[in-house]
Amino acid sequence: MQSTLRERHRWVMPLSIWCLLIAAATVAGPFGTLDLLSAPVRGLYWSGIVGVSIGLSYLALTVARGRSALVGLAVWGGFVILCATFVHALNDRVFLAWGGLADWAYLAGIVGLVTALVHLVICVAGPRTVSADVHPPGDATFQRRLPLEVRGPLVRIEAQDHYLNVVTQRGSALVLMRLGDAIDELPRENGMQVHRSHWVALEAIDAHQRIKGRDFLAMRDGTQVPISRSYRAASKAAGLF
Repeated sequence: MQSTLRERHRWVMPLSIWCLLIAAATVAGPFGTLDLLSAPVRGLYWSGIVGVSIGLSYLALTVARGRSALVGLAVWGGFVILCATFVHALNDRVFLAWGGLADWAYLAGIVGLVTALVHLVICVAGPRTVSADVHPPGDATFQRRLPLEVRGPLVRIEAQDHYLNVVTQRGSALVLMRLGDAIDELPRENGMQVHRSHWVALEAIDAHQRIKGRDFLAMRDGTQVPISRSYRAASKAAGLF
């Protein structure tokens, strides 16, 4: 159930952005579409362009994440080419006077400029570096497995099939890894395993709770992590309750 809810929440943001951009473009009618296309056709036209742009952006972010700047530049260059080619093909169907290499180059220039401006805004407004005191130095090896924007003090780790849902004070991310291997990379003094599928950071525990004869840990992120019978004695000895 939690996995299903997380999957739904993951799509809320891109769908919301998609709808807002479509509505704005349909009303404003940029690049002459206000005069050339009726409102329903404008809506369909911009829904396709915005949808493909968002989809390609997420694909580029996934491929470029954690790679060198040169690879990232190549990935976003491919994004510009694919996006411009799609819009060029769509315009060729919609507008009678459209076509040719010059029009494609015009689109590629616009897409490239917008992409560069978006990255510039992110670089200026976003965090420039991850300082050394953002997370304990002892878990630096494990932290490198996480996206930059999520790296920070650990709260908990939950095993989900072949993945780990790693929750930090800055967010969460899925990592393809076994829980046992992750625990081997973490300092023992920082946390402990309390269940076959759960590891918790000691500093992120708010309280111990006893619910219907079962032990739970109330975590800083608002979740309740169960303590299994196999780990109850060790958890009690560690002072968790």
